[in-house]
Amino acid sequence: LACLTRAKREDLPAIKAEWARLGRNDREFLIRHFLDDGLRKPAFVTDLPARVPPQRDLDLAVGLYRALVVLVELMETLTSNGYLERSRSQTLEVSLQDLVEFTHVVENPRVFMAVPGHCSLASKLGRLDVILSAKHKERSADMHWSDDPTQEMRVLMRRVERRVSLVSAELEKLDFLQRR
Repeated sequence: LACLTRAKREDLPAIKAEWARLGRNDREFLIRHFLDDGLRKPAFVTDLPARVPPQRDLDLAVGLYRALVVLVELMETLTSNGYLERSRSQTLEVSLQDLVEFTHVVENPRVFMAVPGHCSLASKLGRLDVILSAKHKERSADMHWSDDPTQEMRVLMRRVERRVSLVSAELEKLDFLQRR
C-alpha cells in the first residue's frame, strides 16, 4: 500500500491505521489480489499503480479506507462474475481510470461509497474498463445525495455478507480449536 500510494515515511502511521479499519476478510482479499501474479494463479491486473493519488492527496470524501472498500467490492464483483475463468489468458487487465478520475472530484463520501452500484463493465481488446455512470458522476458535488433505497440495500447486503463470512470463518476456527 505504501508503494501504491507513493507514501512517504511520515504517511505510514496513517496508512497502517486505514488498513486496520478494514475487516480481516477484506485485508486478506486485497493481499491475495496484490500478490496474484498471473503465473501460478490467474490475476486481475489493474492500472492502479500509475493512477492512485498519493495517500496525502486523497480527498476527505474518499480517503484510503473508502478507496480500499470500493476496490474490494469491485474486485469481488469481477471475481464472482467469473471474468478470470472466462479469460483466455492468466491475466485480465482492468482499467479503473474512470474511478480514479472520480476520486479527484467527488465531495460526498456517500456518493463515493455508492460507486460499485453505479458502474458498468466494458470489454475492449482483452481488457475490462470499469465505467462509472454519467448520472452518478453528476452527483460528485451533491452534498445531500442519498442512494436509491433499493440500490443502497444491495450494496449494504454485500457488506453484511462479507461481515457474516468473517464471523463464520472465526467461529469455524474456534470450533476447530475446541475439537483439538
